Amino acid sequence: MLVGHLFRHFIFSKRAGALIRRIAFLSIGGITVSVTAFLIVLFVMNGMNASIRKRILGLEPHLYVTVPGSQNAKALETHPVFSRIKEDTTTQAYIYETQDVILRTQDGQFRGAFARGVNRPSLEHFISQLAKLDADKPQVSHGGPPSYSWDPQDVPDEGEVVLGVDLAQSLGVFEGDFITVVSPTGLLLPPGQTPKFERVRIKRVVTTSLTDVDAQYLFYQRGKALKALDNSDLKKLGIEMWLADEARVNTVKNDLMKFSDVQVETWMDRNSALFYALKLEKLTIGSFLGLAGMIAASSILTVLALLLSQKRRDIAVLRTIGLSGAQTVKIFTQMGFFLAGSGVLAGTILGTGISLYIQNNPINMWSSQVFYDTTIPSLVDWWLVVGVLVVSSAIAWLGSYIPARTATEVQPSEALRMK
Repeated sequence: MLVGHLFRHFIFSKRAGALIRRIAFLSIGGITVSVTAFLIVLFVMNGMNASIRKRILGLEPHLYVTVPGSQNAKALETHPVFSRIKEDTTTQAYIYETQDVILRTQDGQFRGAFARGVNRPSLEHFISQLAKLDADKPQVSHGGPPSYSWDPQDVPDEGEVVLGVDLAQSLGVFEGDFITVVSPTGLLLPPGQTPKFERVRIKRVVTTSLTDVDAQYLFYQRGKALKALDNSDLKKLGIEMWLADEARVNTVKNDLMKFSDVQVETWMDRNSALFYALKLEKLTIGSFLGLAGMIAASSILTVLALLLSQKRRDIAVLRTIGLSGAQTVKIFTQMGFFLAGSGVLAGTILGTGISLYIQNNPINMWSSQVFYDTTIPSLVDWWLVVGVLVVSSAIAWLGSYIPARTATEVQPSEALRMK
């Protein structure tokens, strides 16, 4: 009761003084804006990270299994690890082959690419996963880039390939055009020798909204295309696995690692650099926004310093009627805490409310020709909200306690004699 009475009359009443009132309102406003911006930015980054994670998890196999020394698909199919994988009927496993290639257009344009060959069921599964992700994306009706959808009828057949949209645009080719696929080993051949190459037709140009895939990948059906490059030393074979339950990925990996001649990578291992960069970006931005908030909160020190300076006689009266030094410090600490806490609470409510609205109603962006994701998403982390309240409260209490200690320096006799 006493703290609330003093809080209203010492800071916000007309008797408190215009300077203290204005600084107090500015302090609350600054803290509110800082906390709001902090939460909105971090929750938007959470949403973007979750969108990237969902996209990668939806399109990339959960596990990659390789057996060094395997020269062909038949050797992989007869390996004990393939039998172990097939024991789980809920797991979809396909043999794939990859190799670095050089693409040459009819106009003489060159570009390096990463060729990935799988069987038809694997391509159809990939297409179905891509269709599920595209179905969740909001449809923009106000123009935009041409559609690069992919359906099961677009599976490349004999002598056909599928290119990522960015790779196709960099080469200046379109669906139906022919390109020449050359093995990079040809660059090391002596003059006069012809490198291995194959002329293929572009069946489809597609987008997966994954930068690396759209800018570097060429897809083909294993055994149907790039047969002239079959004996390339750059070709690698492996087994891709799609689990029914993604949470079991580490358990399955540990089980397969029991084979001494087998190497296993999870989708998280292959994208660890990306996720580390996203985490570092979030930490860096959060740190700077937090420091900006602390700068805004430092104005509470100014409010309390002015208040203690102007209310020395009032403090002396309180001390005279029996208020101890510790009680005086506690009262003014609580006043500063209430002042900072009102800004923190308002900012938390406002920031969380706006973030929840964005989470349920992602903001559409019309520049879909530039950005992969045409929306600004958000994902509210309630543990972060609790953490902000706890840490902000601790900082507010400490920041209020430091100037409040000067209240014990007021000597009642001297303060009451002052005019």
